[in-house]
Amino acid sequence: MIKYLNKLFTSLYFPVSLKYISLVAYILLIAIGFMANSNDAAIPKQLRNTNLGNLIVWSYWWPIIIILAISFGRIWCMICPVEIITTFFAKIGMRKKRPKWLLSGWVITVFYMVILFFGIQGIAIHRNPTFMSLYLLTIVGVSILVGSIYEKNTFCRYVCPVGYLLGLYSRLSFFGWRVKDSSVCNNCKDKSCIQKEYQYNLNYKSCGVDLYPANINDNSDCILCAGCLKTCDKYQSEQNIKRPNPQLTNIGFANDLFKLKTLKMAEFVFVLVVSGFVIYEIWAEWSVSKKLLLYIPNTVYDSLSINNNMLFGIIKSLILFILIPLAIWLIPFVISRIVGASIKLKDYFLVYGIAFIPIMAAAHLSKAVLKVTSRIPYFEHLSDDISGISTAQKIIDKEIVIHQNSPLTNFVVSLLLSAIMIGGIWLSIKVVKRINQKQNTNAATFSYYLIPIVYGSIFMLMILAWRWLN
Repeated sequence: MIKYLNKLFTSLYFPVSLKYISLVAYILLIAIGFMANSNDAAIPKQLRNTNLGNLIVWSYWWPIIIILAISFGRIWCMICPVEIITTFFAKIGMRKKRPKWLLSGWVITVFYMVILFFGIQGIAIHRNPTFMSLYLLTIVGVSILVGSIYEKNTFCRYVCPVGYLLGLYSRLSFFGWRVKDSSVCNNCKDKSCIQKEYQYNLNYKSCGVDLYPANINDNSDCILCAGCLKTCDKYQSEQNIKRPNPQLTNIGFANDLFKLKTLKMAEFVFVLVVSGFVIYEIWAEWSVSKKLLLYIPNTVYDSLSINNNMLFGIIKSLILFILIPLAIWLIPFVISRIVGASIKLKDYFLVYGIAFIPIMAAAHLSKAVLKVTSRIPYFEHLSDDISGISTAQKIIDKEIVIHQNSPLTNFVVSLLLSAIMIGGIWLSIKVVKRINQKQNTNAATFSYYLIPIVYGSIFMLMILAWRWLN
């Protein structure tokens, strides 16, 4: 299959044609989201599932790109419509050099936190179709602004939080973009894959995200546009039967994860916040665990006696996505120091922080399974009402009853959730073991096995209580 896919990459219309198709779909989703306007406060609670645009974006598109990243790397970037938008505006824009603060990675981390704290928790963009459409337009607007100012494909590499997250999860992927023979690159005179004259082509283009194909050894940053493959194939100063050299390669499951590439500080903060977010995503599925999780933010908010949803969203975010995960992360570190470890806190965060990634990915994958399966019953009502307003009203009036999944479906889902989380914990244990082997192994390093034990148990115990014992 990979052989034929790589052959397809050399064609004029692939994968750029997929980007134009997804651009049309993107525009349609925005339009459908704007169709769902209602002054009735009860209706938006239902519109999150009855509006076709909102349902596709949050219950299928987003979960599916998580699934694809874990399996195939940043393959969503291959068909993402925002990439061609920002590339086009970079072509006609000012092409300024990127400042150091933009290259640091902090812009992505802050951008993600703004979306999570203000967008999702503050105004619930995932529940209101109109807000969803405004959010999608905001992403496009930011990509246009960044593309118009800075050189090459700055948005995808240094601004887009979706790509950042997919880059982390793609460490588990079976596939990666690599060169077949590094000696071909070493002996290449034209270097078409990084030539400036091809940087702003929309199809046959050199790399726009600051990569040299021969040096790619992980999936973190390559957006799989196949531009380097096309230039390597087309722009040859001397014909070489071994070209094109870049290709999609089967690198083996979790190959990049086991390379133990340490986190940067901006990545650590990003991973920390996501590690708290996935706890909320899973625990919020069950009313009992959700009540427990929200006890602290609700108590803090009630003590302040302020009636403001935006403020509550920010307070809840600070507690759930920073303070609670930070406390969890610190447990193995504190115990390791008590038993004699000498590792610095910063080194612990950056080195052992990667052990959280497979459990985070497993939790995100579990949430994807839950969303995709639980929202299926809504589709039977979408053919007559894509805006979702009429359907939402009928659900409120109890003229429509949304059927629950069958016991067999729930049983299969429970098995999947359990297996996925066990797999994530197992991978985390293997990561800790390999990191310990690289460090000066002593009794204190065994404390770091608390990472998969403590963090993994947060999900496993909840799933056990909710799906099997409840």
